[in-house]
Amino acid sequence: MWNTHVGKKRNNYEESKREKGSIFSEFFQMFFGERTINSEEKIEKNKAKKVPIKGENIETEIKVSIQDAFYGAEKKITLRALNGKMKNFQVKIPAGIRNGEKIRLIGQGKPGENGGKSGDLLIKIIIENDIKYALQGIDLYTNLYLTPWEAALGTKVNLTSIDEEVSLYIPQGMQSGETLRINGKGYHNGKAGRGDLIVKVQVMVPKELTKEEKELFTKLQKISKYNPRKVQSA
Repeated sequence: MWNTHVGKKRNNYEESKREKGSIFSEFFQMFFGERTINSEEKIEKNKAKKVPIKGENIETEIKVSIQDAFYGAEKKITLRALNGKMKNFQVKIPAGIRNGEKIRLIGQGKPGENGGKSGDLLIKIIIENDIKYALQGIDLYTNLYLTPWEAALGTKVNLTSIDEEVSLYIPQGMQSGETLRINGKGYHNGKAGRGDLIVKVQVMVPKELTKEEKELFTKLQKISKYNPRKVQSA
């Protein structure tokens, strides 16, 4: 009888503890909301529910010419997939894309988990300068080569811009290194407008002269009073 009575007391005590714990838990939830689930519990819970996880994005870059970026083009790129095989992508480059902009190919990144969507492929566009044009912001820069007599006397020349031929007046006494600006003949500005075409003059001296040319230059040397070194030191 004694042992049984003690056992009952112990059971009653344990039940009391549990009830108190339950009451405390309810009290805590009443004032503070649901109890915080630690990170391990969250991971286990996510695993159990198999929450869809989107795959990671993949980033790469390709180089394009100024002409391709200006007019738009299609480029084929090849990347190595996760399984080690090479995969081809056809990339459509929109006309007027800016240097450093990215093209997004949806769903071509790493695969998702638990039924999640695949990530995307982001392709950064690098616009390369060429022998004729250099791009700075939305302005295009190019060189214009003149003879000494064209620069001295002034002239009118036809210059091919990126999309058409334009006439350009060269004033008398144009110096090598000076620039001329043609408005609205540069690169796309993204708002249906254009930047400017900056023309840098380069005066070129012939390395070889005919007999008559040499005689004319010799005569000019004798009769001309122009001395650029005096102008520079003045």
